[in-house]
Amino acid sequence: MSIEAPSERNSYFSLFRNRNFVALWIGQMISFIGDYFNWLAMPILIQDLTGSTLMVGLSLISSSVPMLVLGPVAGVFVDRWDRKKTMMTADFLRAGLVLVCLTVQRADQVWIYYTVGFLMSCLSRFFYPARAAVLPLIVPEKKDLLAAMGLMQGVETMGFLIGPALAGFTIGFAGAQVAFLFDSASFLLSALAIMLMTVPRTTPGGTSSLAAVWQELREGMGTLFSSRLLVSILVLMTVLQFGLGAINVLWVPYLRTHFGVGPEGLGIVDSAQGLGMLIATALLGYFSGRMKKAAWGAWAMMAIGLLLVGIGVSPAFVWIIVLTFVIGLFLVPGQSVLMTLIQLAVTDLKRGRVNSALNAIASAAGLISMALASFLADTIGFRVIYGVFGMIIVVAGILGWAMLGGVDLTQVEENQ
Repeated sequence: MSIEAPSERNSYFSLFRNRNFVALWIGQMISFIGDYFNWLAMPILIQDLTGSTLMVGLSLISSSVPMLVLGPVAGVFVDRWDRKKTMMTADFLRAGLVLVCLTVQRADQVWIYYTVGFLMSCLSRFFYPARAAVLPLIVPEKKDLLAAMGLMQGVETMGFLIGPALAGFTIGFAGAQVAFLFDSASFLLSALAIMLMTVPRTTPGGTSSLAAVWQELREGMGTLFSSRLLVSILVLMTVLQFGLGAINVLWVPYLRTHFGVGPEGLGIVDSAQGLGMLIATALLGYFSGRMKKAAWGAWAMMAIGLLLVGIGVSPAFVWIIVLTFVIGLFLVPGQSVLMTLIQLAVTDLKRGRVNSALNAIASAAGLISMALASFLADTIGFRVIYGVFGMIIVVAGILGWAMLGGVDLTQVEENQ
């Protein structure tokens, strides 16, 4: 299979005339804005209640475990179930679960945060493979797929741009627990948006027995390791997630400890990254036809790693804001190229299980680095960890350039 040469028609114009894509895009944008209320409030509350970087780290670790345990299995079920109903069910259940966080009042109750985070992450393991598998079905024009991936990355962009700043000032004014109400409402609105979509039915019939699940899981893993291209993507994403895991788990404690940043400041710095991602998303729609080489993704990863090293040695908070903005500029093309490669290289009937298998393996690397960083932060310091793991991401970019640099996105063949 090969992609048609890009037409002169702007890809974004075509996508925003697609009712199904618009419904998915708007619903996910609202959901990600709500997620940032949760993601900002929980580490703040845990650090305030316990005073421990390790306890903050455990909250992210608990929500990451399902990526490893459920990742491949969830994809197998997603390939058999109705994907629209799967996404709606996950959203309704997450809307209820997040409200349980309102019951936490003392340090000895933080286990509730860990439990809720774990269960919500379990549901997300079904939601995101379903969303990834739906996207090529509601965007039938392959020449628009890269722009569609960029716009779905733009969902996170809008979350970064609006969510953190709104959450930061809301939490600063009304308290952290109100954030859980916003997150619950956002899941409900996302579910309503998905209800408006019309998704072609391509899911095969059959029972979801354990034997069938295991067989299809083996097929998903087999597909993942069946081509040099998919193995290269796996290696790159695994090393990348190992680097990002440590960076993400220490983000809030690092900024609060070294720069005395409150909820408002945390919101501003994340929104700066969102602004960079928004600009990059807008540019991607116009330049997607020219971005034919996978090397774009590798170069973006190298730049992100170097910028994270810079964040680790920054003397003032204002430089954190600037560097985070620039990181946003590189995140969109880097992630969009990788995700587009996967969508193009795998057939529809295997996309869910391959995406889940890939995410599970990469997430295992991220989980290991989260644990390492959480245990080492109080010993060797936040800045050393940022420098070391930032360079690991640079290595990921170099590996990506060596393995994928010559790959042309317009010539990728589906792996049967």
